[in-house]
Amino acid sequence: NRNEISFSGSVGQVEYAFKTEIHNYTIRGEQHFANAMDVSLPAAFSQQVLGVRGLDSFAPKPHIQPAPRVTSNLSGNHFLAPGDFWTIYNVPHTTYTGAGQSIAIIGQTTINTSDLDTFRTNSGLPLTSASNFQQVQVGGTATLCSGDQGEADLDLEWSNAVAPQAKIIYVFAGVNSGGSCTNRSNNVFDALQDAITNNRAPIISISYGNCEANLGSFVMTLQQWAQQANVQGQTISGPSGDQGAADCESATATSATHGLAVDVPAAIPEVTGVGGSELTGDTSQCANNSCPASGSPADSPYWSGSSSLTSGASALTYIAETTWNDTTSGGPLSSTGGGASSVFGKPSWQTGSGVPADGKRDVPDIALNASPAHDPYLTCGPGDCTNGFRDASNNYAAVGGTSAGAPTFAGILALINEATSSSGLGNVNPMLYSLAANNSSNNAFHDVSSGNNKVPCTTGSTNCPSGTTSIGFSAGAVYDQTTGLGSLNVANLITAWMGVTPSTDFSISGANSTVAAAGGTGTSTITITALNGFTGTVNLTCSPSSATAQITCSLNQTSLDMSTGTTNGTKTATLSMVTVADLQMPSHWQRRGTWFGATGGLFAAVLLGGVSSRRRWLGLLGFFVVVVVLVGVACGGGGGSSVKKTQGTPAGSYTVTVKATSGSTTHTTNVSLTVQ
Repeated sequence: NRNEISFSGSVGQVEYAFKTEIHNYTIRGEQHFANAMDVSLPAAFSQQVLGVRGLDSFAPKPHIQPAPRVTSNLSGNHFLAPGDFWTIYNVPHTTYTGAGQSIAIIGQTTINTSDLDTFRTNSGLPLTSASNFQQVQVGGTATLCSGDQGEADLDLEWSNAVAPQAKIIYVFAGVNSGGSCTNRSNNVFDALQDAITNNRAPIISISYGNCEANLGSFVMTLQQWAQQANVQGQTISGPSGDQGAADCESATATSATHGLAVDVPAAIPEVTGVGGSELTGDTSQCANNSCPASGSPADSPYWSGSSSLTSGASALTYIAETTWNDTTSGGPLSSTGGGASSVFGKPSWQTGSGVPADGKRDVPDIALNASPAHDPYLTCGPGDCTNGFRDASNNYAAVGGTSAGAPTFAGILALINEATSSSGLGNVNPMLYSLAANNSSNNAFHDVSSGNNKVPCTTGSTNCPSGTTSIGFSAGAVYDQTTGLGSLNVANLITAWMGVTPSTDFSISGANSTVAAAGGTGTSTITITALNGFTGTVNLTCSPSSATAQITCSLNQTSLDMSTGTTNGTKTATLSMVTVADLQMPSHWQRRGTWFGATGGLFAAVLLGGVSSRRRWLGLLGFFVVVVVLVGVACGGGGGSSVKKTQGTPAGSYTVTVKATSGSTTHTTNVSLTVQ
């Protein structure tokens, strides 16, 4: 797509070219290499470079949460088969099946296609024809990676469970030469780029991610890919993460130490972030130990109970939801991701009741069932499903995590594409927030207003001050940073979607910025994205939120013609935010002393440079005596020694509002500037 340059070289050449060092690391028992410090680039073209990839072997991790392998008659649990999902979220599976639609599933392992066939058989779905399933290998060697296989099975099986007749294109990254499944430079993000560059399908589901801080400048590269995808009509669905509001923690962490963080790619404004909810309708859990001999218990009015070896659908209706949070004391963090981006400013379309006025992109956008401990999703993988959904030990294989929401929402998107006869919806977030604003009439969303994604934190660590035991957010009415706009009533969502005639429009977004101290200048890239064929001219203005903030702003371009010369349907302008430094105004005598000191040094260098060594030292001694006397006079008592100070921009966070206007349409975005 002419947005990247590929290069190769020895470690020494790379270190020299980018002024960094490459080291080997052992982290949690895994071997990796990575650059030890940020790369540096020549100033002449540094502003044109979004990031440098391939300098490390850290692959993003799947957001899947395996459930304990137990038999339902012993645990009293319910498990979701495709029919249960259809019922709970009112999927019109007899009207829309995803026929004629395509979904690209992103992965980094080979798979056993027989597992997919078994899942469909157990779910009562017809087997997928060869023409409706395709595999695309991206680089490296095709390798079966056990740590990724469960994720691939979940994504492939459940995207097709929601849209049974949609074509599934599995785009997976091979392992690069010299690498391994846990130590690789060719990974799932390469597969994502391939799906976008080659426009593989109008819907893309990726269940992998990492926190913003871990990805550094690569976040902006991912956004550029997502922008290109949107312009091509592609919609990207991604999970919000499984470590609650502390996404930078490892999968085994029991207490947060890195502070609040959100997951990428879900936090990118051009991606729909899917959070996690938990069903609440089976509290009896086999009351009075009356579980059936096999299958799932009956829990009226939500579950009929089932003793079928294939665990046929037993959900009877929509089941009220709460925020998914299975975190227990001393156990690993296990909760839906959510919060505010530290990179992306608030996109103009992210408005509505409950949306924080924080000037930042908030996630997630929506939520679907995700708890691995409470009503998880049934899957079929290696050794599973030898007798219906049960294995040889009579156990179910079931999973949860926000990675279950990404492929199921991708299936829902396929149904929307089918219903609207669309060849690709692009960024669906503006439509989702628009429809949510009218939810009282269209009933497209189930508001999830209880629970939280708070997780334990270590006292004294980032965002965990003394006296604090947890960090995170609580659910509330309409939008919140745990389950977004809520879960979906799919039939109502499709009806509401079809009732809207898309109009040409544009969106505006910006990136937040930080300066090390007062006196610095922060910059932000302001992005205007055309929606539904918009080709007008957008005029830009900026203003600080407070006239007393001691911040001025300017834009390098104030008018953007979107009819020509766009990149991925976007054009950008650079916002400059100038802060004021603390000023110290010396007195007249102090300035004189400074002048004498400086010119005296030059005088000594010139006049004493050609004399003998002994005479030079005597002359220098005399010169220093004179300087000391002059400095003493300049710095002595009296009114002439006073220093006047002018307070600059205090440390803190400030907001600059950028307004974009085209005709009668105006959108704004708030950019946060932090002065340290």
